[in-house]
Amino acid sequence: MNAFDMISEPILFIQELREYSSKVHQSAELIQSLTDALLAEDYAKRQALHEQMSGTWHDVNQSKLSLYSQIKGMYFHVAGGDAFNPYMACQDRVADSLQGLANLLVLRKTPIPAELRDDFRALVAAVVNISRRTMNLAEAAFSEAETVCADTQAQSVRDAIQGTVEDKGQAREREMEFTRHLYSLEKQLDPAALMFLDKCSTMLHEVADNTEHAADYLRLMIR
Repeated sequence: MNAFDMISEPILFIQELREYSSKVHQSAELIQSLTDALLAEDYAKRQALHEQMSGTWHDVNQSKLSLYSQIKGMYFHVAGGDAFNPYMACQDRVADSLQGLANLLVLRKTPIPAELRDDFRALVAAVVNISRRTMNLAEAAFSEAETVCADTQAQSVRDAIQGTVEDKGQAREREMEFTRHLYSLEKQLDPAALMFLDKCSTMLHEVADNTEHAADYLRLMIR
């Protein structure tokens, strides 16, 4: 028995949880697009993407309120545990960090130095990839919960779990590479640019960390 087995109206709840998770991941994909616009120094596109991000963040918050009202008072079998609250708490932090990063990317017009562009692009791509893998795991878990434990669904869950495990650490390596390169140029960079890039790196670290924790809680739910 897992956490989904203890829900009184599982299909409706799962549909809402899928939509919520999808919106959080959509925010991560928007950060990838914002990064591309930042590197292209396309300020108009950054503005448009920021507006889209703000709308997505609003949708996340609306979904969150509905889901928490359903979760309140639920009790789950020990095998599944009360996994929904911590899963959503991690996703909430991901959404907030992404919104904060989007604000930073649109408010600051600081160009990324040419020497750091490849490392910055690789860092963002690694973080977004963690989000994609976690969303794949969520889709597999939610699909399995909607069916009668079909073998094909169970296999897709196992494959998705393996994918999220393999991704752990990749974003950390990219973060270290970017930070090491950033501070090797410390004397050459404007202090404001240095602070801007360091803040971006910190916020991307928060996104990766909480996305990985969300994947951990998903694995707990479906055991």
